[in-house]
Amino acid sequence: MKITLLLTLVLGMLAALTQLAIDLQQEKDAVEASADAFLDSTVPSAESAVYNFHDAAAEQAATGLFTQRAIRKVQIFNGDQLMIERERVLEATLPTFAPMSSADETELTRELLNPEVDTPEVIGRITVVVDRSIVPPAIVKRMVSYFLLATIKNLLFGVALVALVYAALARHIIQIAEVTARWRPGSGVITTPAPPRFLQGTEIELLGSQIAAMSGNAESAINTLEHSSREVRKSNTELNHRSTLLSEAVKARTEELNAANRALKRQADYDALTGLYNRGAFDRRSERFVLDASATGASVAIIMIDVDQFKPFNDHYGHQAGDDCLKRVAKALGSLSDGEDILVARYGGEEFVCMIRNGGREAGEKLAMAAHRAIASLAIQHERSSVSDIVTASIGLAWEKCVPSTSLEALLGAADEALYEAKHKGRNRTVLSSEDIQDRVKKRREAVTDLLEAIEERRFEPFFQSQVNARTGRIVGMEALARWRKPSGEILGPRDFMPIAEENDLIRMIDGIIYDKCAQFLRDAEAGGIEVPGLSINLSEDHLKDEGLIGRLRALRDGIDVPVAVELLETTTLDKPSREMAWTIDAIRELGLDIEIDDFGTGKTSIVSLMTLRPSRLKVARELVMPAPEQDRNEKLLACVLEIGNTLGISVVAEGVETVEQQKLLLEMGCNIHQGFLYARPVPASEQLKLLAAPPPGKMAS
Repeated sequence: MKITLLLTLVLGMLAALTQLAIDLQQEKDAVEASADAFLDSTVPSAESAVYNFHDAAAEQAATGLFTQRAIRKVQIFNGDQLMIERERVLEATLPTFAPMSSADETELTRELLNPEVDTPEVIGRITVVVDRSIVPPAIVKRMVSYFLLATIKNLLFGVALVALVYAALARHIIQIAEVTARWRPGSGVITTPAPPRFLQGTEIELLGSQIAAMSGNAESAINTLEHSSREVRKSNTELNHRSTLLSEAVKARTEELNAANRALKRQADYDALTGLYNRGAFDRRSERFVLDASATGASVAIIMIDVDQFKPFNDHYGHQAGDDCLKRVAKALGSLSDGEDILVARYGGEEFVCMIRNGGREAGEKLAMAAHRAIASLAIQHERSSVSDIVTASIGLAWEKCVPSTSLEALLGAADEALYEAKHKGRNRTVLSSEDIQDRVKKRREAVTDLLEAIEERRFEPFFQSQVNARTGRIVGMEALARWRKPSGEILGPRDFMPIAEENDLIRMIDGIIYDKCAQFLRDAEAGGIEVPGLSINLSEDHLKDEGLIGRLRALRDGIDVPVAVELLETTTLDKPSREMAWTIDAIRELGLDIEIDDFGTGKTSIVSLMTLRPSRLKVARELVMPAPEQDRNEKLLACVLEIGNTLGISVVAEGVETVEQQKLLLEMGCNIHQGFLYARPVPASEQLKLLAAPPPGKMAS
């Protein structure tokens, strides 16, 4: 009993101490929650500072966070780069209570989003270190006071309990124990002594009653055990019955699974996105079409359908929109099937295929025309298409009267070659297979093979065309132009290989080779002590989407003290640049490279895009420069372009200067930097180094 009372006292003290710890932890959590809420209120100012690269604003945001007394350290990141870091030393809340005032730090982080766009775009993060032990001293003192009062109360209660209760309580419990010890099964109900008056109606009296009841129930225990034995035997009988039922249920479930497997096998024949037959199912069923037609001498026709400009559509509108487009096109094509005689399938990506049983050229043309109408009726908007403002399709048609030797693979190949020709001719049309088309496609594919081999063997190299100050004759820059040096020694210009490279998405690879060799040219010039006044390299719109572009430009720029600029080609759309393109252009500027617009006046670049992009230089297209001396209208147009550059504070370079008359006119208009055959033709790196190393000429023009 004494041990019990002592234990009660100890447990009371532990409870008070535990409550103290819980209260302290709650106060720490409150400190953290307060700092967390304060951090949330600072996020907008930090987002603005990071987005605008505003160090002073970031410093102000960090200083504002330190008004929260528990924040010890603040870090603000722009992307993964640390923009600002501040920290301070915090004084302990209550130094005399070391266990309570020791540092308890936690780190809070918030992502910083681009405030200018609706969709989440992470541009950085803000991180703070919070010392949760910075609890107000008054709260800590109050909690300690509560602990001391609880301890004193428990101590007084224990002393009173021992003094007032122990003697009578212990004596009565001993009496109950003695009576219980004398009891044996069969000796009847135990009669326990009545407790003292102050213990009546308490658990002690209940204990005595329960002991008496237990003794009365002991004799019925054997009967209960016998009854339980009978119940166990009965349960075994029921278990055997349930086992039989379970076996029957397993059998039924197995049949359900087999049915589900059969359904899965059926689903394996259909494309998950569009619901049309997939390629495997089409090949199996079309083989049967060909075999049946071969047995009767009938004809079959195949049309291959490719959604035009689907990659730009997917890049511009997103993959979900791309999937929706394919599903709508698939539904439209599926509606053309009339049952067993027309087989429609998704053959892969944005390509679909249809086979007509017992159908020749006429049936194929009719189906192709219906496919064009069905897709056009969808009127799916396509802002990035070079074909139409809605989604269109290119179709290749092949047909053959079948004999036992007829090959499905050959039919598909002929339709695919016709499709290739349709895309080459401008898309949104149907082309019928023929031997001439097959020959042309074969030659183009051979050209693609040669181009791939040239890329593999890095046969592309930069030729450099000087940009000259027409008043002094000095070379003030140069443009790197891609050339293909064939094993025979023949050198091909961009017009001979760029169209094929564009069709097959190979421009990035060629540009990568040119960039690497431009970097080597700059290193060779530096090693030879030759000063390079500046270098411009071309950059296509497609290359702006290349994830590896910034890395290649950084490799070109690192360690070389030469002004380098990228020329955005005239095919680049800049009026409404995508977020991805705008990010890439900003990253190029961060590398220290200038932005130039090539062939201004002939491509997609507008005045609006100039104001948006803010290029450092315009290159006036040769189509405006060359006819200017002979045609007054062209001269005025050229003057307007030069005035646009002057108004916007953009320097201008004239391309295609080939005659003295053109030179004179440009100088009169105030355009001094020229590029063209009058000054220099594109030359390989070794010859360009000689031109740069040559003594500067005298004054050329006035």
